[in-house]
Amino acid sequence: MLTATVALSGCATARATDNRVYPTASTSGGRQSIDPKVMADYLRQLPVGSRVRLSRLKGDEIRGTLMKNDGDPVVIQRRARVPEAPIAVPLQDVLAVELDVAAGGNPARTIAIGAGVAAAATLGVLLVLFTIYGD
Repeated sequence: MLTATVALSGCATARATDNRVYPTASTSGGRQSIDPKVMADYLRQLPVGSRVRLSRLKGDEIRGTLMKNDGDPVVIQRRARVPEAPIAVPLQDVLAVELDVAAGGNPARTIAIGAGVAAAATLGVLLVLFTIYGD
């Protein structure tokens, strides 16, 4: 019963939300334009060392660690197996920035953990009752 309550209420599952920021995107001549001041203000609020996902106007995406956020350009160290040079991206090329948050995991795994905890708690209560009333 405890497992069903935890699983159905949603408190055991992490829900991923879209953390992307699309500041004042407008289309002019087929090309999107972003207000660099708004993007710079948002980027200044992010702490250096944050894992981010940056989408560029070209359509590609950069995942990495934010190294410099105090002006133009934004510097990101790409996460890769082999170290790469940091990438400087001008604010005019930035379409969207989001914090790269790890996913919550598999719901079946969460339910299995809840079932294990419920079984252990039930066994513990039964053992305590047996020691109290067993004699």
